[in-house]
Amino acid sequence: MENDLFDLVQKAQSGDRAALQEIISMFMPAVRSAKYKIKSDRRDDLEQSIVETMIKKIMAYDLTSTPDFSEFCKQLCKWNG
Repeated sequence: MENDLFDLVQKAQSGDRAALQEIISMFMPAVRSAKYKIKSDRRDDLEQSIVETMIKKIMAYDLTSTPDFSEFCKQLCKWNG
């Protein structure tokens, strides 16, 4: 998955909307699982907020400095922590 994700991020950053959608789809099961841990009236807002954050992070991610998936995950935790 690491190389696939790297390639998808690279394509998304080059304007490939299908690649961006594929990345989001990869993480949607985790997003949907997490949203059921909060009040039902805030679930849709949470999902939308997470997807928006994912898009921003994907588009801003510097593939030249840390092209490793595990490092990408660590950075996401730092940015959202």
